[in-house]
Amino acid sequence: MTSASARLSVVTRALGLAPLLASALLTAACGNYSGDEPAGAVPPAPPPSGGSGGPTDAELEAAFQTTVWPILNNATYPCVTCHVAGGAAAPAISDANVTTAFRAVWDNGKVNLTTPSSSRIVRRLSPDQHHCWSNDCADDAVIMETAVQQWAALVNWGGGGGGSGGGGTQVSGLVSANLTLADGFEDQGQDRDQTGAVAYWDFKEGTGLTAADSSGVAPAIDLTLNGATWLSSYGLAFETGLAVAPAVTSRKLYDRIADAQTGSQQYTIEAWVTPANTTQGANDPPHIVSYGGNARLRQRLYSYVAQQRSVGVAGGGTLETYAADQDLQARLQHVVVTYDRYRGRRIYVDARFTDDIDEFAPEALWNWDPGFNFVLGNSINGDRQWEGQIRLLSIYDRVIPQTQIQQNYDAGVGRRLLLRFDVSQWAGAGAYLEFLVMELDNFSYLFCQPALVSNSFNNTVGGIRIMVNGQSSVTGQAFTNVNRVVSQNREPLSPLCSIIPKDQGPASDVFTIDFEYLAGYQDPEPPPPVPPLPPRQFGAALPGLGLRDFARINAAMAAVTGVDPLTPAVNSTYLSLTQQMPPTYDLRTFASAQQVAITKLSLEYCEALVEDTSLRTAFFGPAFDFNAAPLTAFATQADRDAVSQAITDRVIGANLTDQPSMADTQPVLDQLITDLTASCQATPCNATRTRTVVKAMCTAGVASAAASVH
Repeated sequence: MTSASARLSVVTRALGLAPLLASALLTAACGNYSGDEPAGAVPPAPPPSGGSGGPTDAELEAAFQTTVWPILNNATYPCVTCHVAGGAAAPAISDANVTTAFRAVWDNGKVNLTTPSSSRIVRRLSPDQHHCWSNDCADDAVIMETAVQQWAALVNWGGGGGGSGGGGTQVSGLVSANLTLADGFEDQGQDRDQTGAVAYWDFKEGTGLTAADSSGVAPAIDLTLNGATWLSSYGLAFETGLAVAPAVTSRKLYDRIADAQTGSQQYTIEAWVTPANTTQGANDPPHIVSYGGNARLRQRLYSYVAQQRSVGVAGGGTLETYAADQDLQARLQHVVVTYDRYRGRRIYVDARFTDDIDEFAPEALWNWDPGFNFVLGNSINGDRQWEGQIRLLSIYDRVIPQTQIQQNYDAGVGRRLLLRFDVSQWAGAGAYLEFLVMELDNFSYLFCQPALVSNSFNNTVGGIRIMVNGQSSVTGQAFTNVNRVVSQNREPLSPLCSIIPKDQGPASDVFTIDFEYLAGYQDPEPPPPVPPLPPRQFGAALPGLGLRDFARINAAMAAVTGVDPLTPAVNSTYLSLTQQMPPTYDLRTFASAQQVAITKLSLEYCEALVEDTSLRTAFFGPAFDFNAAPLTAFATQADRDAVSQAITDRVIGANLTDQPSMADTQPVLDQLITDLTASCQATPCNATRTRTVVKAMCTAGVASAAASVH
């Protein structure tokens, strides 16, 4: 038997050689296998949607594939991180399957081909600043808008392409009369509870430079607009600038809240706000509502920040909603901040207490400064710009209770219109379908609580769809399943609301209601085309070769060497290495630790082979002299080739399609002989070294893929 150092040398050499022999075998067998799915398969385009004169879905998708999709599916942009099928965010607008991405963009109203700048995929970059790919979101938005314009041009949108850019189909037949928002009747909605309000702005003016304090508590804190703009749905939008009141009228807040004699020492700030994004305020939170250094409502990323001055905290201690809760979102939210000397500050979002505890002990507010201005959207110095919308604001000189917060949240905010769609042609004289309609945000309307008003009973109403500019959006159709028999003059049809994408905007959009059946008339809506099945995902391509498991590797080594696998040294090594050897047939599971185990086991087989005279004679033939010193045993190339040829023929195999030939293995094995006998030139080696060299050559062959791969 060889020494421990000699055995280690054999293992080390064999570990370096076995992969070389395996590489030749795998290259021949696997061909171009790369572990990836086959590329180039394009799923069939879906059948065209219904419509009149506009592009088909196949045409829309083809144009999308060459314009917008290359941006959404760009691997270096953040969109593909989340917006793919099965990803962290929906819809899958960036999916690698172009049909999946197209349907996600088109069916979800993320694009407006009539007004590309209004497309949600454009607005999400600027002004929302949602995961832009460069340092300038405005530039990224221009790139996306240009791509949408190119998409519209390719399908000749607007030149017979229809009036809606949000997807959908044209519908005709059983429809109501047309209405615009200008045809609506204003609805006051549920009453708010203004008990304790000392300042109140509902921003209903819509024009001019003044937003009036309509609380009725003198003096009125009227706001002057300086860069802020009006919302048609009531409210102010802030991208630049502010809205500010003079210090002389702003003092009302000091007198009613903080003054040592007249102040209540408590207050509530109630606001309906829509932050433009959740990226502003990381370092220096901008001001949403500010009464100078006395009290402020600010934004830090996903958190609302309530800051105030009190006797014990002259510098203005802050209370922030917990960042991980992400209470602040870039959507319409009802935010309430309360303060009293019993519980300190509390923050409520959408009528829910955020559970954030004020760490500062509540103190009197006597140290407020009466000389500050009341400001919205910025600081008085213009250096704390907030981006977003304020839809309503109320200041109270008391803490309003949870019941009042809930009532005011339920009352909602903004301009509410009753749109009454004439259906007298179908349901009798004077009949109309009434919707409560609001502008939800810059991109959509909210249609709520439809009711049919008529003098005819026992008529069925069903399959209601809302059309904008003659197009029925694919998304937001919550009333398609309505199926109601009219039994009263005013028949409520649904308690739900439905979000309908804007097209050309509130000043221009025309609304029509389409029915599948109404008052005995029927115009069934054809079912939408069934989208094609996505390509089947089979996972990574399978390799063309299999991997022998541990038992088969052991059997293969025994077969090629002729050594009995129950030989004590062999069997002991096998049992100790079983769990380290391949357990399955899948070649992709092969690991380097398994190669080490295979090499150790092959060494035991080669040890038994070379040390047994009859076995080695049967394997290598009688010509090679195992009892000679290395310089004699390997003196000629013929001597060397006798060993290499035997290993190639008996272990690797000859005349097999996927195996390396003697011409491939001989140079590698020959170099191994040279390396292992180099030291014998200076210090003579005996026959033990000869057998060690042969064992190394044998181990390199038996440990290669020849024994483990099939």
